[in-house]
Amino acid sequence: MKIQGGINLVRLIAPALAAVVLGLVTPSQAQTDKQNERTATPSKGLLWGSKMTLESEACCAALPGAQQPDRAEAALLVTIPDRALRDGPILKLKLQGGRTLKITDCDVEDACEAERFRTHRLAAWWPALGTYVVNVKLYQGGLAYLVSERTGQTTNVVAAPVLSPSGRRALALRGDGALEIIDFTADSPKVIEVSGEPRCAGAVPGSLGPKPEWVDDSHIRFEGGPNAKQLLRIGAGKADWQC
Repeated sequence: MKIQGGINLVRLIAPALAAVVLGLVTPSQAQTDKQNERTATPSKGLLWGSKMTLESEACCAALPGAQQPDRAEAALLVTIPDRALRDGPILKLKLQGGRTLKITDCDVEDACEAERFRTHRLAAWWPALGTYVVNVKLYQGGLAYLVSERTGQTTNVVAAPVLSPSGRRALALRGDGALEIIDFTADSPKVIEVSGEPRCAGAVPGSLGPKPEWVDDSHIRFEGGPNAKQLLRIGAGKADWQC
């Protein structure tokens, strides 16, 4: 009877103990899962609906007669001919270890699994960070990829970011006002979502200026809008509006 009673007691206590443990670990796990959704390596030829593959071949010998559909990208490619290559719908990025990341546009209907229209244009190469910035245009809206030259690991952000003066942080601003801070101090970029809008005197909701400018590594001003006098202050793992 004593043994049976002990077993029953364990059965009663175990679920409660499990709930307590789950409550302790869930927030951290949720944060990790959310970050994992943003940073990944292409596999099976796809990543977030884009056609992306890692190839075991070197990049990027120039191709005679290669098509250049975008002038801004073409101007950038001229400055880094040994790092990136465009041939019509295909963009190739040089990775370490003699490998290449191949990204293919889906510019005709039903060409992609997740989107019926998706193009990719190289927007920047940041040598100090070993990072490529790729603008992704969707059928509606867009986003950007940050691609690690070392591993091919790709981080999904709302728009092509603007680097801070030190290059350790960047800010991505989407047309609808979505804001993200990217921290480059770790092995993989860490994305911090900025929630809320300026609440100082005279603030106009939904009216951030179109030109975010870093005042220093901890403050950002949005020029060209009614909230230009209000700063976004970047702290340890968070961002707050400052009057």
